[in-house]
Amino acid sequence: MQLHVTLLGLVLLAVYCLISGLSAVYTEAILKSQALPLSLQNLFLYFFGVLLNLMGYLWSSAEGGFWEGFSSWVLVIVLSQALNGLIMSVVMKHSSNITRLFVISCSILVNALLSVTLFNLQLTLLFFVAVSCIGLAVHLYYGVT
Repeated sequence: MQLHVTLLGLVLLAVYCLISGLSAVYTEAILKSQALPLSLQNLFLYFFGVLLNLMGYLWSSAEGGFWEGFSSWVLVIVLSQALNGLIMSVVMKHSSNITRLFVISCSILVNALLSVTLFNLQLTLLFFVAVSCIGLAVHLYYGVT
């Protein structure tokens, strides 16, 4: 299998990383600079997402209705992602964006270990290299005094 890399793809990847990093830093700055309660800050932050998605739904004029195609598993995924967003806002309010990234990295490790036990996933050498890099990064950030 050959890897297909284009200049446009690399530029779009760099733009995505830049926007993602800037938005995370801006969100952390907003959460830490305001004296409002976290629940009210979350309400303000998620209001625009709900509004934009509602406008997109109304613009698309879907025929089947809003709940068409939703199953109970989709509802579980939506609720877990909403809970994940609330937990990440608590982490960003009381800690830092780097801590949020460490939490995400550790959740990927837990997901991989669960996949080993539940689905007999075969781990490769690159997985253990990634685990070592994450462990080293956490140690260097929190462990060195």
